[in-house]
Amino acid sequence: MRDSGEVVSGPRKVASATEQRVDVDKELSEIRKEVIESRNLVIKTDNLLKSLHAEVKAVGRRQEDFERRQWISSATAYLLFAVIIVAASLLVGAARSWSTKSERQRMQKAIEELTGKQEKDRADLQLAQTASRRAADAYRQMSAASADDRLKGVEALASLDTSRVSALEKQALNDRAAAVRNEIGQEALERGKAAFRKSDMKGAIRELGRFLAMKPSEAEATEAAYYLGVAYTVSKRYEEAVPLLARFVAQDKRAKSRDYAMLLLAHSYEQTGQLDKAAQVIREAIGTYPNSDFATQFRTRLHAVQKGTAGGADAATAQGGGGKPAAVRNPSDPVQAASAQGAGR
Repeated sequence: MRDSGEVVSGPRKVASATEQRVDVDKELSEIRKEVIESRNLVIKTDNLLKSLHAEVKAVGRRQEDFERRQWISSATAYLLFAVIIVAASLLVGAARSWSTKSERQRMQKAIEELTGKQEKDRADLQLAQTASRRAADAYRQMSAASADDRLKGVEALASLDTSRVSALEKQALNDRAAAVRNEIGQEALERGKAAFRKSDMKGAIRELGRFLAMKPSEAEATEAAYYLGVAYTVSKRYEEAVPLLARFVAQDKRAKSRDYAMLLLAHSYEQTGQLDKAAQVIREAIGTYPNSDFATQFRTRLHAVQKGTAGGADAATAQGGGGKPAAVRNPSDPVQAASAQGAGR
């Protein structure tokens, strides 16, 4: 029984040894593969380093060639200058009897040109320094606590020649000016609206005009144009009201107060003698807003414009409330109508 057991265990040991050998060979194969890959990577890295070294050397050679050419150019320039001086000296020595005056004039002219160039450079430097100082003063003024001082800083910036300041200074000034314009402009817009609602048309014109001078966004400028146009119309400054109301009518076609603005615009056109434009605006208003609260006034004013006579104006007065456009709540108070329409925009 013992002999048979030993015979059985023999093949198992052989098989185990064979498997171990296979594993060892497999590991050796993997190690060999990794060694080969590492070697290839080292070779590739070495090639890259050699290429980089060659490129660096090439750059160095190009730099040396550039420096050599620059040196040769400088030497050539100096040599040419020396040759010109020597030739001029020989020419002056050979023809001193007849060319002294001409040479003196030529040299004097050259000196004057160099002196003028030097003076120009000095003046440009002084202007640049002055512009830089004024830019710094304007920036400090725009950073002041008082709104009036900040506004004066913006006005000072407008008169400043920014072409003589650095790009960084110019960018800083423009950014600060934009922030100040936005801040002061919003304050002016709110004050102008408040004055408008209080029927203070002079205050509204002053503040809203100040706001538009700040170059606000398109939407805010359109809104301010409406209030300022109405204020000018109520103040009977029709020529100034026309472009503002026309701007509002053209740019904000979804505004609830657009029909009222068109009525005021037609009235302003009529008062400035532009009857054709007045009729055109009224026809557009009638076609766009057939159910408007101002439909009757539109038709009456169109009739008066078409007649273009005093009788037509009297008819408009009898039916539509006189020379001023009628309002929504109180026909005799266009400011109240404008405030009501503006609040609903």
